[in-house]
Amino acid sequence: MTYQVGKIDAASDQLDWSIKLFLDHKAYVPAITLAGAAEEIIGQTLGSEAAFNLLKDLLSIKTGLPPKDVSQMYLNRAKNWLKHWRDMKDEESIEIDLETEAIQYIFRAATNLAAHDKSCTSETPRFIKWIEINRNDLLGE
Repeated sequence: MTYQVGKIDAASDQLDWSIKLFLDHKAYVPAITLAGAAEEIIGQTLGSEAAFNLLKDLLSIKTGLPPKDVSQMYLNRAKNWLKHWRDMKDEESIEIDLETEAIQYIFRAATNLAAHDKSCTSETPRFIKWIEINRNDLLGE
């Protein structure tokens, strides 16, 4: 059976599942890859206003690092490492905080969706509540 699926609907579904995997199973690796995919899809509709681009520019200014370095070393390192093995020079393993990385990608995807059409997925409020209870250090209050 075939279905017609829109890009934004697919990205929203990916974001919802990334949140479910994060909250219900602590499955951070698939949460990162799904949220990263959702972020990219929705971010394409936003161009320079996508969460990734805004963060990249802001962090580049604050750190003095070139935007490409900010992107590769910080914002997309975990996602890119999980998705690609470009050549045998790539690291077979890396040390990262999977929970924090997953939170970052989920937030970026959710931010893009809100910027795209002012909506949120069904799981987003549960994720925000979890952040408020468990990781309020990230809220900057």
